[in-house]
Amino acid sequence: VLQDEASERPLNGTAKVYLDYYYFFCKQPLRLLPLEQVCDGQADCAQGEDEASCAQGVPDGPQVAVRISRDRSTLQVLDTVTGAWCRVCHDHFNLTLAKAACEQMGYSSRPAFRAVASGGEQALPLREVALSAGSLRVREAEACGESSRAPRVLGGRPAPIEAWPWQVSLRYRQEHICGGSILDARWILTAAHCFKNNPLVQRWRVKAGSDLLSGSASLDVEKVFLAQTTSAPSKDDDIALVKLRSPLHFSGERGKPICLPYFDEELRAGTALWVTGWGYTQEHGKLSESLQEAEVMLIDNQSCNRAAYHGEVTARMLCAGLPQGGVDTCQGDSGGPLLYSHGRWQVVGIVSWGQGCGTPSTPGVYTSVRAYLNWIHTVRRVSARPRAARGAGRQARCPTQASPPLPLQSEL
Repeated sequence: VLQDEASERPLNGTAKVYLDYYYFFCKQPLRLLPLEQVCDGQADCAQGEDEASCAQGVPDGPQVAVRISRDRSTLQVLDTVTGAWCRVCHDHFNLTLAKAACEQMGYSSRPAFRAVASGGEQALPLREVALSAGSLRVREAEACGESSRAPRVLGGRPAPIEAWPWQVSLRYRQEHICGGSILDARWILTAAHCFKNNPLVQRWRVKAGSDLLSGSASLDVEKVFLAQTTSAPSKDDDIALVKLRSPLHFSGERGKPICLPYFDEELRAGTALWVTGWGYTQEHGKLSESLQEAEVMLIDNQSCNRAAYHGEVTARMLCAGLPQGGVDTCQGDSGGPLLYSHGRWQVVGIVSWGQGCGTPSTPGVYTSVRAYLNWIHTVRRVSARPRAARGAGRQARCPTQASPPLPLQSEL
């Protein structure tokens, strides 16, 4: 219940919890506002605070003119005049250029790069690059996608957090709502639909570093960004980035970032993928107290649509499951990662939607992370804070590939 500011007498605790669950408190003048009127685009409080702490829709930005190829993590730069991509010549490439490349992809850590041999099979031409108005393109950070063991949800089995150290629980009023994946010390990747009925950013918390659902969450959320890249009504754009108020401190094997996929990482139907989460272990069941893991297969979108979804699965989505059913994500797994291992673990999908849980011929549907790489880079770049003080920690780096050098190689 409310507390009178003049007398500072606390109101009954039970009533306070009830009001907090259904109402928003306007401060000056003091007023109770139904939660359905919060974050609706219309300021109802006199000071507008009911619209001041809401998830923000962010459209896709201009194409980020730098990218890293799956082939030996080679840096590529977009020639804005011709519209063609080219590889970066290592001659005359320096730390200043590397830092500019990193910043264009939303990274602020100190980059590392090395030369790699340029073979005749490389289709893209080599070009030298220069700094223009602070722009160019690569990125570096602490190793991502590393798990303490090789892999072995619905139909799943318990999994230690050391095996999936990027997995987090997103909570609203201390209640688990969705899963998420650590991208670096400040950013969590999850699904946009998690915030549909839970709009107030300041009530979200993130729990990391534990495979148990119980326990209090300790990380405050500063901002939530939702994708708004399409105007057509569909289930596209089910992707969100959560920015933490203070950086996550990685310790040992219990908290590590996951790698984003390469822009040219093409997965074939039948590829083995993994899902993790605390969701229901049976349909109409309840949340699992311990983190679960399960192996699924990638299913091509055409087959997925033909079998169950009648065209609702778009090019910005992935399907995964087993033909016979029994292994799937379910309620409470939303926002969590669909994972692929290629040297290092990559988050290729985000648990999004589906029909039932684990039923035959109705696989789970996931947001394709690769389809939103430019949006992710745009959000992180635009919302970047001033560079952290030296020694403040490293960012998650892209996957390294065990192979000889090429023109320029970034090991993020």
